[in-house]
Amino acid sequence: MASSSSGAPLEGTTTVQVTTQSLNPDSTDELTQIKASLQREKAAKRKMYSYLVKIADELKTLRNESEQLIHAAEYARKAWYEGGMWRGPNVLPAAAGLGSPSKLQQQQQMQGGGVSGGNADSSSQGGGNANNNEGVGAGPAGGMAGPTMVPRAPVSLSDLFLDIVTVTAFTRVGSAIQDQSTITIPMLAYFAIFWQIWSKEASYSTRFDTTDISSHLETLLACFALLGGSLSAYSDFYSAGCTRIMAVAMFVAFLHVALHARVWYWFQAGGEDGSVNSQVKQYAAFITAMNGLEVVNWGVGMSLAQDSSWRPYIFLCGILLNLRLPRGFMPNDFHAACSKRGVLFILLLGFNLQSIVGVASPYFNYWDPSWDQYAFL
Repeated sequence: MASSSSGAPLEGTTTVQVTTQSLNPDSTDELTQIKASLQREKAAKRKMYSYLVKIADELKTLRNESEQLIHAAEYARKAWYEGGMWRGPNVLPAAAGLGSPSKLQQQQQMQGGGVSGGNADSSSQGGGNANNNEGVGAGPAGGMAGPTMVPRAPVSLSDLFLDIVTVTAFTRVGSAIQDQSTITIPMLAYFAIFWQIWSKEASYSTRFDTTDISSHLETLLACFALLGGSLSAYSDFYSAGCTRIMAVAMFVAFLHVALHARVWYWFQAGGEDGSVNSQVKQYAAFITAMNGLEVVNWGVGMSLAQDSSWRPYIFLCGILLNLRLPRGFMPNDFHAACSKRGVLFILLLGFNLQSIVGVASPYFNYWDPSWDQYAFL
């Protein structure tokens, strides 16, 4: 009992001695340095991740901005017969209100990435261009998909030929005014008819792709008709020449009835209100109806007798039927429209300069011209 109370170890027990020693100061500093190094490494990785996210966003923005240029280059390298020589109409991106790649991408995302592939290209993208409007399912031509939006040069060779023919027609009207030394109502009416024929062609080519054979054929027929009608610019309302000009106007109106009826047929599936396909369908139906009324109007005028007093009213009605709101149902490609008008005005200026030089040439001394002659030119 004494031994136990005095703190002696009992029999059968084990005594454990714990010795506490202070940590080495060098080990504590090393641990602190490791923790600080880990914190710096985490901060560096976090910053690097934020930089990578920013770079990815910039690359995505750059890709969206260059997408239109890429498709323009692909379209420029594509042969004119790809997709079929009689392929369906394709909407220009600017005419669809999707001129910028960001808007185009938003439209594609809204449509769930639908591909319409109107060019029917045999590319590796599954028969569709990446630069498409909303998917409309299968098209009318043997399972071919619906129309697409493709970039295009603002002025083509056929458009240039149309401009030259139009300027020639204007020159014929100007020559008639010069010979008669007065401006008459028939001359103004003929000038308006020639201008509206050019406006019809420009209105279509600034909204739809015109590289297919059907569009080229329609443009060439309209050019030859306009060129033939310009030969009767000297005629008054009560002559056979006036009847020929009405026939020209009726023929061009009939061509646009067929052209826009084809567009309506291609886009007849339509779409949601406010969508690209819905706008194109409404525009095609309106233009087809107005040109159809114009065909009827000119047909009635041709059936009248040459001395009929209703002939001037036929021209007035035909001119009024050609009036259009610039952005009534469907906007056009503003850049292409400005380019076409610019080319036409440049050609008009060139023809005017040629006329001035032709008139002044008998009075111009080619061997020793004076300063007054130079100033006149």
